[in-house]
Amino acid sequence: MEKQPLFSLPCPSTAVIRGPTLVQDRGLQLSLVCDDDGRERAIGVLFVKPRAFRKREETYCTAWHVEGAYDTVCEIKGSDWVAELRNDAVPEWRDRWVMRHFMIYLDSFGCVEVVAESVVLDGDGAKNSAGT
Repeated sequence: MEKQPLFSLPCPSTAVIRGPTLVQDRGLQLSLVCDDDGRERAIGVLFVKPRAFRKREETYCTAWHVEGAYDTVCEIKGSDWVAELRNDAVPEWRDRWVMRHFMIYLDSFGCVEVVAESVVLDGDGAKNSAGT
C-alpha cells in the first residue's frame, strides 16, 4: 500500500482549541477549530459518500499511521481495506460505488481512516479538494 498526500490542514493540529469531532450529516465531517494567530479558524474535512470509517487513538498508532499523514489527508493506494469491503458486499453492489481509502493523523486525537467517494477541505479559506 502506498500513501499519496492530497492536502494539508491550513492550521496545525497542535493549535486546536476545540475538537476534533467526527459528525455524520452530509457525509462524514472531521471538524476542528484552531487558533490562527489569535483568530479562531473553523476547519473541516468532509468525506463525501462514506462507506466505512475507523479511528485509532494515539496509543495504537504505528509510525505508518503518522508518517506522511500528520495534518495531511492522504489516499491509500492499493488498500487491503477497500478490497475487504468490496469482497464483503453483496455481488450486485460490489462494484457500484467509488471507494477510496483516506487517512489523516491529528495530534492528541489519533488516526482517522475513511473509505469514501471523495474528500474536500471545508471551512475558512478552503481551497483544496480531492474529488473523483
